[in-house]
Formats: sequence, structure tokens, C-alpha cells
Amino acid sequence: MTEAWDSFVLSHRCGRFAHLSGFKRAVEEIYGLRSNYWAYTRAAEILAAFPSFFHRSLICGRRLVSQPFSEYGGFLFAAHLQKGEKKTILEEFPEVLNRSRERGRFDYLEIRCFADRDGLPPALFREEKLYDYGLLRLTRSLRLWDAVAPSVRKNVRRAKNFGLEIEDSVGEESLKRHFYPLHLRSLRRLGSPPHPLSYFLSLSGNLHRHLRLLTAIWKGTPVAALLGWEVGDSVHITDIVSDERFFHLRAADLLHYEMISRAIARGAETFDFGPVRYPGQRQYKSKWRIELHPYSYFYSPRERGRRPLSDRSAAGRIGSFLWRRLPLFLGARAGKPVRRMLSI
Repeated sequence: MTEAWDSFVLSHRCGRFAHLSGFKRAVEEIYGLRSNYWAYTRAAEILAAFPSFFHRSLICGRRLVSQPFSEYGGFLFAAHLQKGEKKTILEEFPEVLNRSRERGRFDYLEIRCFADRDGLPPALFREEKLYDYGLLRLTRSLRLWDAVAPSVRKNVRRAKNFGLEIEDSVGEESLKRHFYPLHLRSLRRLGSPPHPLSYFLSLSGNLHRHLRLLTAIWKGTPVAALLGWEVGDSVHITDIVSDERFFHLRAADLLHYEMISRAIARGAETFDFGPVRYPGQRQYKSKWRIELHPYSYFYSPRERGRRPLSDRSAAGRIGSFLWRRLPLFLGARAGKPVRRMLSI
């Protein structure tokens, strides 16, 4: 079933790395969450796939999350299914959830960005609109240099004039020596808990052929890195990390330009920039001429579920303030239990 599941995800326009079985193994290995994966089948054909994990904490309660530590989750429906068939699957899902409760009690289900809705109103769910996410449509004929905003071209030229070099490597050493120190530094600057290094190493081990990591090197020093995932016809970036002392080199623009160019060359149809959470992100991502789509969480039963923690809330601002003042080595140790507690 694992091979069939992954083939289904890879063929789906909304499939992301968090839907693949390798992500399941990484979360189980590093964070110890119990998985609940369902496949709706007919004559051995998968009609719908739904991944989730059981998560319990004092802050969030007892819940199923699809997917933790990720921006995306939810159902993936076979492309040939009619609206009525999808509706039937959704209407039967509460009974599936009830059977799952026999394995362990939970109070509600949380779905992060139910992207494969196609206009089908999820009547069983309560929607909490959070922000938007950005997609760039790709074709082999797209002239990226002409399509992006003038500021992108200016910054890419500047980065090249500084002599920045791009290293394309997803090996363990690159993750350890280049990516992870920048990850720690960036997330402290943003006031957010980091993942442990073991999480990225496990993702690499379980999803190696889908992982892409580009690192910008200046005079032998890694100054920024962009981590993304090739899944089917899409490329989805999840981590842009950098050393703020080298912002003037404009490495982020060069890395994005290079990864998008490679996605076009390999025939990808979508470049997913992920959520657009605040004005600075909107300004940066919009210059790549992205489409904006609503980004929501969905809850079932409708009357249950706790609204997602926001960095704009009082608790979020206090937590962010404190995190920025932690030494890097303490942040590296404390990040995993905090991430585990919040499933972020």
C-alpha cells in the first residue's frame, strides 16, 4: 500500500511532501507521534487519501492533525472523481473518525489547508481563514527573467556581481554544516523555535529524491540556503534561511531565481511559495508574480477545535520576544519540545 499511496500523491496536483509516506516515517521517528493514514479504495484503486497524526498537549488538547510540522494536509481526491463522489466520501468520514477513536480518544480534527476542494463546500468542517498562500504557474515557455518584477532582476544581478556561488547538495554534510546553522540563526531572528537537526536528517533519509537544497556561498561562507521539495509536477519551498550580516548580497533572490529556473527546466507546472503571513512576505513573494489563494485551517466537529496560535496574539508576541533572546545552543535544545507541544 505504501508504494500505491506515494504514486497517488505524486500524480496529484495538490500532493506535497507532507502527504508522502517518507514524511510519516520522519515524524514518527523524530517526534514520536502516532499516525492515522486512510485510503479510500475501489478495486485496489485509491480514490482518496487522508494523512493525519494523533497529537496531545495541554495547549492544544487531544486532536488529529493533518499535517503537523507542515503547511499542508487534508484529503487528496482522485482526479476523475465527480463532485458527488467526493461529497459522499466526506459525508462518510465522521464514521471513520469514530472508529479511529477506538484506538485513542481525541476531541477534534484539524486540517491545515484543505487545498483539494475544487469548490466543494466542506459542510462537515468549520473554516478558519488565516492568510493566503502563493503559487507561481510554470510553463517551459515562461521567460522568468522577463516575468518577474524589475527589483528581482536588479537583486539577481547584484548577487552575481558580488561573486555568490550556488551549491546544489542535499547530503548530510550540507545539511549539518551549511543549512542547519543558518536555520538556527534565522529562526532565532524570527522568534520561532527551530526543528532539531535530526528532523532534517530524517526527512533527507526518507525523502531524499524529493529534497532540494541550494546554498549561496560567498568567499567560502554559507550566507543563505533555500530548501524545497519536488513532488510530482510541483516544487514547494519550505525553508529560506540566511545570515542577516549578509543581507546586502541579495542571496535570497538569487536562490529563488535559481530554484524556479530549475523547476521550469525539469517541466514542473507549479512553484509553491507557501503561506503569505505578513506584509513583508506579501511584498517579497508578490514580486515573483504569484497567484494568491486563501489559506485556512478546517475543524471537525464544527463546534470544536481551538483557533490556531497566532504570532499576533499576546501569547505569540511574548513567546517570540523571549525566543529571540535565547542563545543559539539553548534554542537548539529547546526547539524540539516546543515544536512537539504545538505540532508546528
